[in-house]
Amino acid sequence: MSYQFNLYDAFSGINAMEKSKVVHFLCGHNSHSNRQSILEAVEYAVKLKPSFGGFVLTAEIDRQIVGVVVANRTGMESYNPKNLFVFVSLHKDHEEEALVEALLQKAIRYADGDVAMHVEPDNPALKLYQKLGFQAQYLELRLSKPNKASAVA
Repeated sequence: MSYQFNLYDAFSGINAMEKSKVVHFLCGHNSHSNRQSILEAVEYAVKLKPSFGGFVLTAEIDRQIVGVVVANRTGMESYNPKNLFVFVSLHKDHEEEALVEALLQKAIRYADGDVAMHVEPDNPALKLYQKLGFQAQYLELRLSKPNKASAVA
């Protein structure tokens, strides 16, 4: 199967229709994030919001998105990787190992510096990520603070 890969970053930009397609795809193929956080990651990646930038890489068949990587640059290099793959998502009908491997290899080549990604422990692609060189290093703990509007002074 032949895929068309498209790269969007601060230099190439992303038009409103392309951004909408990417956000819509990620909303439909990522159950762990809401539309607002997806939109924010995409806008940071292409510097539509003040950020260190990053990129969005899509794979398409017949102009339909079948895979996406959203990478945000962190602004760090020594104690945290320079790049964070915020989203790596495939269409449920196109979850072939060859596609995710090609998509990730292109994203890794484009990322200038080390790369991190958050992965659920039961993710079926975990072994492939490890095959590509990713290694588990830390357990991430998060504390969600209440909204400022509802916080007690």
